[in-house]
Amino acid sequence: MSEFFKQILGSTIVTGFFTAIIAYFFHKRTEKYNSVLKREFEALSKKDTAYFEWRKNTVELLGQVYIHLNRLKLAFQNKYSKIQEYDGFYEDEIILKSNQHIRDLLINNGHALPPELLDEATKLIEHFDVWLTKYNQTRILDKDFNSKQIYVGPDGFRFPENAEKLFKEKYIEMFKELHR
Repeated sequence: MSEFFKQILGSTIVTGFFTAIIAYFFHKRTEKYNSVLKREFEALSKKDTAYFEWRKNTVELLGQVYIHLNRLKLAFQNKYSKIQEYDGFYEDEIILKSNQHIRDLLINNGHALPPELLDEATKLIEHFDVWLTKYNQTRILDKDFNSKQIYVGPDGFRFPENAEKLFKEKYIEMFKELHR
């Protein structure tokens, strides 16, 4: 073999060897960066998924509160405040159940509420706690079925209308945002 071919062959082997080493290091470096990017993407994806789930659960919670607040409002506007005699069925089926349901929803799902509604939730819970206590005292313990209806506003626990307004606004806002 001529000297020239030996040099070319040797040079090719050395160049190939160094090329292989450089390619190996670039490959390892690329794998490392891909691994870091994959971990970061997964972390962001988990965070985004968790936030989406929280918003979805919050909208479901606020939707239930919204419906029961409307139910109570309609009950007071259409019948409860206008009845001449005590109507136990109406009070038990509409007022009592909605008051209990909203109160229980807020207590059991406070973690799903947006922070700006926590104080308003506390006001609603307080109002319903007082109403339920007075209902229990009047209807269950005292067996007083002659009272027209139970109100706790005169006792210093008016219904927190601003809380109702803020809950409804937040529900509509979050619902629209979730369903874009």
